[in-house]
Amino acid sequence: MSNLSMPSADGSAVELPARSGVKPHERRRFIWMVLITITAVYFLILVGGTVRATGAGMGCPDWPLCFGQFVPPTQESQLPPDWRVRYADRGYDTADFDPVKTWTEYLNRLVGATIGLLAIVTVLAARPFRREQPVVFWSSLGGLLFIAFNGWLGSMVVASNLRPIMISAHMVGAFLVQMCFIYAVVRAAGPQALLAQRITPPQAGQTTQQSPTLRELPSWFRSLVLATLAALTLQIFLGIQIRESVDLISRIATDLTRDQWIEAIPWIFEVHRSFSWVILGLCLYLMFRVYQSPFRRTRAGLMAALLVGFTAFEMALGGALNHLGFPLIAQPVHLLTAHLMFGLLWFLYAVVSPSFSKAQSKNSKTMDLQHV
Repeated sequence: MSNLSMPSADGSAVELPARSGVKPHERRRFIWMVLITITAVYFLILVGGTVRATGAGMGCPDWPLCFGQFVPPTQESQLPPDWRVRYADRGYDTADFDPVKTWTEYLNRLVGATIGLLAIVTVLAARPFRREQPVVFWSSLGGLLFIAFNGWLGSMVVASNLRPIMISAHMVGAFLVQMCFIYAVVRAAGPQALLAQRITPPQAGQTTQQSPTLRELPSWFRSLVLATLAALTLQIFLGIQIRESVDLISRIATDLTRDQWIEAIPWIFEVHRSFSWVILGLCLYLMFRVYQSPFRRTRAGLMAALLVGFTAFEMALGGALNHLGFPLIAQPVHLLTAHLMFGLLWFLYAVVSPSFSKAQSKNSKTMDLQHV
């Protein structure tokens, strides 16, 4: 049976020994399906953030259809005769038909349905892991179930007339989905190729360049990643509260313009803005410590640098929201960047988590990646 190998920048290959229960092509197929599904989830987060920022959530006042149709109308003449009644039943007596908002919301639903199909295929691709690595299968199934639950929450968002708490719960569901699939791909691929593999070519005069092993990972790494992940989770929670306040202000204080919303947001905004410096400090310290370790030129070093870049970019977006009157484009990108940061940190923690390390030592013959 052939082995699954992963190329590195120095020309060597990291090879995964063949396993009796999971064939190399099955493992490769599953990893690709997870990566495609996670990418689609991040795209949906961007689209969903656009729906919330533009107020397009009521572009389709019913669910799962849109104005009782499978394909939404593009002009008012295509609407059903009772379309104003449908809006009035939702509390939008003066709402006008906006085809851009309608199709933005419809695209959000289409992407969500597509992700559901991708998740089903991913779970099917995880079936070979059921006996040898059942956690891969069950994590994938958990991701599918959270997608289904999030789809139901989407219907509740419409049924509740866009209640902020329901929208926030809908967003939290996206975090649970990515956590399941990221953990599944980490357990399926193994940590060495995902974290410790070098990303730079050999130095002059060298033909090979050995990658450090995870046993060389400093003892502080796990604790620092966990602390940064916990701080980011708190920051995201604060951001959710601010977003709910903005939704409430936009509905009640209709006399205020977008650039005046910031003045009406409660004190939690100041906490959120100040705490971003804590996140930046933790990410900078994480990058500094990684760059001082043998993992500087590995994927761990790259991810630490990406975290710092994402954090700086996120703070710049926060400044734009604060000083430029909540520009529409900044809001969904701000949300997406937060999810990317969370995904990176959760990935790092999943690789070095105690449960994963225990599984690695228990199944060292089948889980360790070796150089050839």
